Amino acid sequence: MSSSGSQAKAETHERILQAALACFKRKGYNHTTMDDIVAESGLSKGTLYWHFESKDDLLTAVFTSTFEAFGEDAISDIIYHETATEKLRAMAQGAADFSESLLGYFSLFIEFWISSERREETSHIWYDLLEQYQRVLAAIIEEGIQNGEFRPVDAESLAWAFLAAYDGLAAYAEFVPDIDLQRISQTFVDTILDGLQSDAGKTKP
Repeated sequence: MSSSGSQAKAETHERILQAALACFKRKGYNHTTMDDIVAESGLSKGTLYWHFESKDDLLTAVFTSTFEAFGEDAISDIIYHETATEKLRAMAQGAADFSESLLGYFSLFIEFWISSERREETSHIWYDLLEQYQRVLAAIIEEGIQNGEFRPVDAESLAWAFLAAYDGLAAYAEFVPDIDLQRISQTFVDTILDGLQSDAGKTKP
């Protein structure tokens, strides 16, 4: 396939994903039909089914691309920061931004996990992504311990707790009116870092 053909395929694929996401958000996963997505995308039903076999496949693709994009952005951003403290702040900022981007969608993912006959497959996708983020976070915390920024802690456990906190924020944002995710995230990471930083780390500029 030529580069232009590959680009056109990728653009069509993305167009379908965006149309599906719009329909899922508006009508919910269970009440959205493939015909709804065809109408939203402006493409033919044949084109839709050429890219995706079912509505399940579509939401799995939406789910995966959304979280993979977050992972790529968050992980690529930390290379621009030198200290473990700066890297942890960058990961927290990325997680807060991502939680905001999920407004209106988080309940959709919950609905899918509960109702899909492919829950086990989807759980594996989610776990693989979570494990990737957890390893990065644990490595940052271990780096801080090794260079004297952070006091010794269980980095593996703290990384899981960090991820759970932001999952909870994303969920709360669906139900708590006007929740200030950025302020809450800032308070959270400041508190975490205050507890993590060693006496030597706290004296560094």
